[in-house]
Amino acid sequence: MGGNSAEREVSLHSGEAVVEALQRSGTDVFACDYEGDIRNFLSKLAEADVVFMALHGGEGENGTVQGVLEEESIVYTGSGPDASALAMDKVASKKLMVENELPTPDWEFFTSCEDFEASGEKNRNYPLIVKPNGEGSTVGLTIVKSEAELLPAVQTAEKCDSGILLEEYIPGRELTVGILGEEALPCIEILPLHDHYDYECKYTAGMSNYICPAEMSTVLASQLAQSSLAIHNLLGCRHYSRVDYRLSPEGSFFCLEVNTLPGLTDTSLVPKAAAVVEISFEDLVLKLCTMALHGR
Repeated sequence: MGGNSAEREVSLHSGEAVVEALQRSGTDVFACDYEGDIRNFLSKLAEADVVFMALHGGEGENGTVQGVLEEESIVYTGSGPDASALAMDKVASKKLMVENELPTPDWEFFTSCEDFEASGEKNRNYPLIVKPNGEGSTVGLTIVKSEAELLPAVQTAEKCDSGILLEEYIPGRELTVGILGEEALPCIEILPLHDHYDYECKYTAGMSNYICPAEMSTVLASQLAQSSLAIHNLLGCRHYSRVDYRLSPEGSFFCLEVNTLPGLTDTSLVPKAAAVVEISFEDLVLKLCTMALHGR
């Protein structure tokens, strides 16, 4: 837990929650605050039956740490290095979705702010979303409402990651579907107090309201579940993930991104959805450990 990404504090909260849940279950557990070189912990991690990955963003979620654990034959929870890297790279995962006829908002990609400025002026529809290609938790994300706001938003995104994504804004409802094993959890609708589900709304209690299961037809709920499982499997995810969507006023849904290590704090979404189907937080954590141990 911890790590050196912009999501370090969230990771620490997730890790603390997981440690407490495992302790309540009678499991022998120790915490490792990873701050930049996973190899410093390898001898300690090798003592464990399973390493529970509570890292978010950066090397903890882009496949780097997972790759080292694979090399050392250390059992861990969550997706492997390839799926982790693919999901963290928003453009690569969006291309794969398009190739497989899974809906995602249109986008433009730039390698840097300089690359963006060199592209010249274009007729773009506003509002649009500007975000880093390789960050999570809406870090560096801006809703741009006019051309005058575009360059500052690109500069903000570049501070977080060299790759910059300009994405079509889909008006409508914010939805998310968690995957646990090979099952889709109930869909959640997110109602943030801000105009979008930003970092504060995600991680501050009371800053968002949640409806689970989301109010929708059984047909739409089934379609979202099938889409989420398809995306989870397409990217090669394992154990669990969370797939984020926008649902347009016309009833069309668009996948925004996939989270291979979803948050596990007291405001996090996968635990909320699991609770609706009577899976306690403690049972959720134990299920993930069991999946890792059994190689599922």
